Amino acid sequence: MNRPIQAMLTRCRHGQALVVLDSEPFNGLEIRPHELRRMAQRLARLAAMAARLPTGGKHFHPLVVRMDTEPDELTR
Repeated sequence: MNRPIQAMLTRCRHGQALVVLDSEPFNGLEIRPHELRRMAQRLARLAAMAARLPTGGKHFHPLVVRMDTEPDELTR
């Protein structure tokens, strides 16, 4: 899946930088640049985890991961 990402770079009502992600799967998500960088880091970590996850065998179980506010905290 290689969908284009459409974003609007704007300012919030307080004059701070704001990114509005308009395309799927974000659907109008308004996010500040530092939060966007943090989300990108977490998504990259999830992608790395998914690439290492063994998917073969009859005993495979999906893994649910929740990434809390601290980047190094993972909850299964």
